[in-house]
Amino acid sequence: MSGRFHVSWRVRFDEVDLQGVVHHTNIVTYLEIARVEFWRQLGISYKTMRSEGYEFIINGVNVEYASPLTFDEIIDVYVEVKSIKRASFILKYEIYNQQGERAIFAETGLLCSRIGTGKPCGLPRKYLELLKNPDL
Repeated sequence: MSGRFHVSWRVRFDEVDLQGVVHHTNIVTYLEIARVEFWRQLGISYKTMRSEGYEFIINGVNVEYASPLTFDEIIDVYVEVKSIKRASFILKYEIYNQQGERAIFAETGLLCSRIGTGKPCGLPRKYLELLKNPDL
């Protein structure tokens, strides 16, 4: 597996606490934003996936905080596939502050499921191929 996706944005005022630091609850939102952009870059649309009867369910989140992210700085978020199994995969994230220091390391586990069942199913071939060979 290769390929590392990159996206950047500016930290907004409504995302920080009284100290001007991104509130920890917003980090999971940042992971979601980056993940959806990663899918889009791969050519995987959530709308299309759902119309085909599939969804990816988060079954684990791990976040490690190294340094704060602050209001108005531009952050760089990197996403890559760490591992893939028959019905699940793990994405790895690194978020860097404007000074280029790694501020956040995170992983999310995702499980492929048929909509409404909540039970694992094998990843459809086209999604599996895109995840194994991302063209980023």
